[in-house]
Amino acid sequence: MHQSDVLYTAAMASEDSELDDSGYGETSRYAAHLDRGWSLLERAELEAARQSACHAQELRPDAPDAAVLLGAIALAEGTPLESLRWYEAAIELDPDYLEPYLAAAQVALFDLGDPERSLRLCDEALELEGLGSFDALDLSLLAAECQISLDRTEDARNRLATIAAHPLIEATARGGVSPGKGDGERGPLTELEEDEDGEPLDEKDREGQVHRLIHLALRLSRLWLDVALPQEALPLLRALVERFPNNADAWHILSEAEHLHGDPRASCHASLRVYRLDTQLSPPKWLPPPAHIHRKVVQVLAEAADPAIRELSQRRSALVVLVHELPSMELILEGLDSRVTALSLVSRGADPTSAPILTGIAVYRRNILRLARSPDQFDEELRLAVLEELAAFLQLDDERRGELGLGPTGTPPEEPVEPIEEEIEDPAKGSRRRRRKRMHS
Repeated sequence: MHQSDVLYTAAMASEDSELDDSGYGETSRYAAHLDRGWSLLERAELEAARQSACHAQELRPDAPDAAVLLGAIALAEGTPLESLRWYEAAIELDPDYLEPYLAAAQVALFDLGDPERSLRLCDEALELEGLGSFDALDLSLLAAECQISLDRTEDARNRLATIAAHPLIEATARGGVSPGKGDGERGPLTELEEDEDGEPLDEKDREGQVHRLIHLALRLSRLWLDVALPQEALPLLRALVERFPNNADAWHILSEAEHLHGDPRASCHASLRVYRLDTQLSPPKWLPPPAHIHRKVVQVLAEAADPAIRELSQRRSALVVLVHELPSMELILEGLDSRVTALSLVSRGADPTSAPILTGIAVYRRNILRLARSPDQFDEELRLAVLEELAAFLQLDDERRGELGLGPTGTPPEEPVEPIEEEIEDPAKGSRRRRRKRMHS
């Protein structure tokens, strides 16, 4: 029996003797319902999770915790508008409670495409009393993403400059952050040594604090690239890869920063480091074999909504489909993003003035894996990667892209989920073509 179920059962067994126990204590019925609800949500038992949340809500209708849980359940069910309503209900119940602000802002930006609403929620949350440094950085970065989405580039740059001047970020840029002890760094890094009550953190908790700070630093770096200021990101990224040389995500963003800053050799060296680190990861057992991926790509071509893509599978000499683990080192040295998911392959024409001819498509199994946590999700990300690459090559307009289920031209592709195993958890990641997705701890 799961631990939360044990707690729930124990609490229910004592219900007759503690009918008035509806408070917040760890052994209360209210806490038992909430704990069980979150546990059920993690196991994707959504209806049962909702029942537990409703029980908690009946016990404490004036508390926001059940509404936050119901918001998370609604999001898991694919109803972000309902999720946002629950989070906003939680804010109304307790305007000083941070969690629903951050959750609502993420849903508004990433799931509903409403950056204005998300920005308003971020700014309201930043006014809360007692806001910790980590939460303030998290909200400020999300607010900057909103401003970028609203094309308020100068406002975003000013906000990012303020974030970069934060003592924790400055200490990170100086290389004064490490998961180990004995850095000799006090002052700005005191928060990494103590909890909210000023008590010393144990080594595991301190390491978690460091990981979260690195995650925030990578998000900041990624946003500097989004506002076309790679030179602002480079010192921070170089400090990160020096201190955490096995963090592939830091190397990946550094590669793009060097590329945008006009140093292709430095970019290629960083990309090769990403390649070596990525190949060291052990793939999960459920990763589809190459033969399955090949069949899936052929199916995607044959069933595509756009006739120009369907035609690629109907020619007498159909499009060649290659399935590789990762791009070759030769392609990386030519400037290809080491984490690209699919690549159009072309042949030169009969004479130098002829347009290139599409001859095949390569898909990269391990790079698509970074976007998925299950076989079904892998197949969906594979479909999107193939259609996105071919739509870009064929220069399809936004209407035709929409028929394929793709965003408008210029919409960044999906941010990858966290890798199978990394030195730093939940890092910010990105590629030279990406769609916005949660990057938050």
